[in-house]
Amino acid sequence: MVAVGGLLFGLMVVLCHHLLQNEKVYALVSSCVPTYQRVDNPDGSWAVSKVRQPFTAPTDSNMLSWDAGHYNDIRQYLYSPDKMWVGYFAFFPLFPLLWRLSQLGPIGIAVLNYLLYLIGLAVVALIFCKDIPRWKFLLMMCAPMVVIYMIPYSEALFFITIALGLYGLVRQRYWLFFVGFFLACATRAAGNILVVAFVISDVLMGLRNRDSFTKVLLNILRHLAPIVAAVLAVVVLQHLRGAEHWFEYVVAQQQWGKGLSLPSWPFTDWSDEGAAVSQPLIFMLTMPALLWLALQLRYAVRREDVEPVDDRYLLRLLSVLFFVGNVLLALLTQHGSFFSQARLLTCTPFFAFLLVDMADVKKPSWWQIVLLAAMAVAVLIVCFMPYLHGRAVAGSWLVFLLAALVFFGDRLPVWLRYSVLSVVVLLNIGWTAYLFNCFLTNGYIFT
Repeated sequence: MVAVGGLLFGLMVVLCHHLLQNEKVYALVSSCVPTYQRVDNPDGSWAVSKVRQPFTAPTDSNMLSWDAGHYNDIRQYLYSPDKMWVGYFAFFPLFPLLWRLSQLGPIGIAVLNYLLYLIGLAVVALIFCKDIPRWKFLLMMCAPMVVIYMIPYSEALFFITIALGLYGLVRQRYWLFFVGFFLACATRAAGNILVVAFVISDVLMGLRNRDSFTKVLLNILRHLAPIVAAVLAVVVLQHLRGAEHWFEYVVAQQQWGKGLSLPSWPFTDWSDEGAAVSQPLIFMLTMPALLWLALQLRYAVRREDVEPVDDRYLLRLLSVLFFVGNVLLALLTQHGSFFSQARLLTCTPFFAFLLVDMADVKKPSWWQIVLLAAMAVAVLIVCFMPYLHGRAVAGSWLVFLLAALVFFGDRLPVWLRYSVLSVVVLLNIGWTAYLFNCFLTNGYIFT
């Protein structure tokens, strides 16, 4: 059901984007839906400005914008130093290798990406089985950066491999867990966050279940094995292809402006659209997530008997830690800039799990108050602070409506719940079509 819904959603996005390529149709919304236009300068540099013109049709050429072009270069030359910039070592190889083996063009690999995402969605739904109503599954299709699965980026492959790994974790099929996380960590440089997340989760689980030190240590080793193996495989491959250092992918991060640093204030972003998604989520969820983690630590170390927890609880811990880990990593390495966080925070099975899991949990009244306060702070910061002027665009409202459904959907009348859900889905169709067009025209959204 989720995969079919996702397919219909994708078709509606394609239809919406196609209709807005027509001048007469675009004229109906041109006053509130600007587009981007790339301008090439005589010195070889280029800039992007906002204009009001119909959407652009996808071609194999314009589907290679931003990082898609880098992945395409790696696909062709596989890190060859005499043909590629050293900064490309920051990209992990599995997606370019899949692209190379598929023999597909840019549009073809984008279609394959979306199909992989749909399969990953179905796998995430299997984790929940029939525990929750169908309307809550639809929340997974409302992620405000779902467009990332429709272009030649690695997120779709990361999504399906993590989804398979999590399914193996919950269903206690270690071989599937190992394969899933090995492939995921060969797709994207997420191993550092996952290592920390698994260590903290296994320790909390062990304390909560009163496990022995040996059992906790064995669980940590079993969970870290595919991550470490994948990173070593990437390191060896890159070294064989000419990397100067054994961990060249770490050194290459400096070429992209990343490095250990204290965060600056106010936070910045390269795009209004990216900030419209990432900053509401960061301000809305980070503090409640840290509070929840602190409570889990308290429950784990107190001496009174507490109810044992299972792998579903482990998945919840991992999802929260992965979200918080991405935020902290950006704070400490990107000089207060949250570029790319819109997709890094929302385009994973961890975020999909949190959407449905939070909607599934009966939260006590104090928890609702905390979430309401966090939402209010997010609204004030994103919509009214002068340094974020102009960023209260559709992405912000999409995040707020999505949060309202997640936190309070069960308490809304049925007619109001489905009315809000319909608005969120329709808004996300238009938003996704808009972001897809931004990608085609080199808009400052994707990195």
